[in-house]
Amino acid sequence: MAKPRILVSVPLEFRGRAPARQLLEEAGCEVVGKPNPMATVEQVRAALAEVYGFLAGMERITAETLADAHALRVIARNGVGFDTIDLDACTARGIVVTNTAGALSDAVAEETMGLILALTRHITVGDRTVKAGGYDVPMGEDLAAMTLGVIGAGNIGGEVIKRAVAFKMRVLATDPYVPPERILGLGARQVSLGELLSAADIVTLHVPLTEETRHMVDAAFLAQMKPGSLLINTARGAVVDEEALWAALQSGRLAGAGLDVQEHEPAMGRSRQLLELENVVGMPHAGSKTLSTRERMATWAAASIVDVLQGRQPEHVVNTAVLAKLSLRPR
Repeated sequence: MAKPRILVSVPLEFRGRAPARQLLEEAGCEVVGKPNPMATVEQVRAALAEVYGFLAGMERITAETLADAHALRVIARNGVGFDTIDLDACTARGIVVTNTAGALSDAVAEETMGLILALTRHITVGDRTVKAGGYDVPMGEDLAAMTLGVIGAGNIGGEVIKRAVAFKMRVLATDPYVPPERILGLGARQVSLGELLSAADIVTLHVPLTEETRHMVDAAFLAQMKPGSLLINTARGAVVDEEALWAALQSGRLAGAGLDVQEHEPAMGRSRQLLELENVVGMPHAGSKTLSTRERMATWAAASIVDVLQGRQPEHVVNTAVLAKLSLRPR
């Protein structure tokens, strides 16, 4: 009997070990690969033919790319966001889609605080100044004197709250899906979006990209923000209307922005122009890029594939409607 073939498009080996590969191979799978995030529709479609599972990166999965995927039963997204995957198309074909929610919360929260510190203490400006022979930097501010507004208080947002509280910041949060008592327990106060925007010195985004959140940070949103405040985005680039952000930064309405993500990646057009601004600190969508986190993500994704292969329901199913079509045992 042929081994189930698992297509992998992300690294599996870190520090000389590959627990994700080991999990798959011990479950009797053959690991094959790999396309890449920039692969064409035709390349992804061909790669998905005759594989049982796909341990996926940022490839775009559509009904067209699934046309020849007759054996495909599980797509395990190596990350949190699943906006590149057509969930309805997967559900219609009985394909389970999972993510690694929780696996990268610490890493992204740490990067969020790094962007906040870089902006409030002008770290990148100071670095460029001293390397050019100068020895001055603009006046910064204590985090303990500032209010942080957290939009989205789930796994990542919750970890950001914990770290901000440790820096003695006043923290406000808004999230319709998280109980106020949980937010209070983290050390923040649940408020309306309007109250958060008008009071926060720094606003940080931790929401998924959906039709509801696409371009939620538009001109009206930015106009409600406190004059001279900062915006941090480590979520998804398309959550922000980049034209509106450009205008707010150029006018001085906002003092700066920290952007790990851009609407167009690699950055081009307005995304590229934003990153060239002196008051913007940018990163190349690297919030989860630590050895421990990437190893954990790959291992959790591999475990989800093994769960489906062995008839169990994985922990982080994102197209839950598919479960009605299948007979997977609870974990």
